[in-house]
Amino acid sequence: MAHDTRFDKLRTRQLDAALESAAGLRNRPPPVGGWVRAIRQALGMSIRQLARRAGLSPTAVASIERNEGKGSVRLESLVRMAEALDCELVYAVLPRASLDETLASHARRAAEQLVGRVAASMELEDQATTAAERKQQVEELTNRLMADRSRIWDV
Repeated sequence: MAHDTRFDKLRTRQLDAALESAAGLRNRPPPVGGWVRAIRQALGMSIRQLARRAGLSPTAVASIERNEGKGSVRLESLVRMAEALDCELVYAVLPRASLDETLASHARRAAEQLVGRVAASMELEDQATTAAERKQQVEELTNRLMADRSRIWDV
């Protein structure tokens, strides 16, 4: 079955563009104690009042706030707290580099590993390749891996 990489590339570019607008959040740590507590306090709302609005016990809300501060809160709980605070939960996984850069980097690394293995085997058989030949092989294999992205992650 032929795989059309044009759509993969388009999807990657579109996702990179969407994620770019959220990149500013990367350098913004959450408030000490978490967002729920900070927003609740900024609104002048008590734990008891938030609990009533969320349909939970004050103990459950205090636990959610504590878990958020520790980084172990459930997304379902954050959604419930956000709704009770008249807020929206925005959730994102932000790549460290663009998706294109990540793919190219991993494809090159995989190609270098594969070419290195073959080169080592060939050296054992007195059929060593030159550095220029290995570089060309890495470039060609990188391009083939980029054309079939699923193979990048098997190396």
